[in-house]
Amino acid sequence: MQLQKSILRIGSVKFLNAKPLDFGFKYSKNINNSILNQYQYRFIEDIPSRLIQKLIQNEIDIGLISSIEAIRNENLFNFYPKLGVCAKRNVQSIFYIKKTNNFNEPVKQIYLDISSKSSNALLKILYYKTFQHLPTFELETPENILKKIDKDSGGLLIGDPAIELLFNQNRFFIKDLAEWWYELTNLPFVFALWTYNKDLLFDERIFLESYDLGMNHLNDIIKDYPFPASFSLNYLKNVLYYTIGEEEVQSLNLFKKYLMDLDLL
Repeated sequence: MQLQKSILRIGSVKFLNAKPLDFGFKYSKNINNSILNQYQYRFIEDIPSRLIQKLIQNEIDIGLISSIEAIRNENLFNFYPKLGVCAKRNVQSIFYIKKTNNFNEPVKQIYLDISSKSSNALLKILYYKTFQHLPTFELETPENILKKIDKDSGGLLIGDPAIELLFNQNRFFIKDLAEWWYELTNLPFVFALWTYNKDLLFDERIFLESYDLGMNHLNDIIKDYPFPASFSLNYLKNVLYYTIGEEEVQSLNLFKKYLMDLDLL
């Protein structure tokens, strides 16, 4: 397949969980005999909710975006069906948080992280399935979420801020969203997908090669993050995984159904 343009503009999330997937796009120049080296890359990092806007506005060609946006915009974009940011039973970086440890009681308000639309929609689905109604929601930055939560409200944190809370959670109690989804569905969850314009022509093997390079350089990846090395390695090797199979497709289809049921698309 011939490349449509000489330079691919790649957008990825800045969180640790994405680094095995995008490693090759950042460092392919150092690898000999690489499919990735057929092309040149302009690489940017941002939060998922802004990456989808960049993709829609043609500021990037390929983006690692929230799975809800891949589903919502499936008439505009294709997503690569073999890789994504996946978790089963727990994800350790996407948390519903409260001031009390009673997650069986509803709250009046939930502050949602501005970073990710998939996680926000997932929390709404999980909350509705548990309590059969929805509270008031408000988008906030991670730092303001932690400031605003009281005994009658909850919050959602994702990515690196959520990991930071994991190591300093003395003021809050946490519920892992992947664990909650698994409790309800017995399925893993796919949080993000490589998504691109339907008209873009390129060799999709670049995704697998970038991922393979990333998994072979995990020790290099974790050096750039402030978390304990033992946590980061376990997080990338055992907590998260990146290959999509039958269960993951089933989960994406169920997620889409629930999104439609609650009019969240």
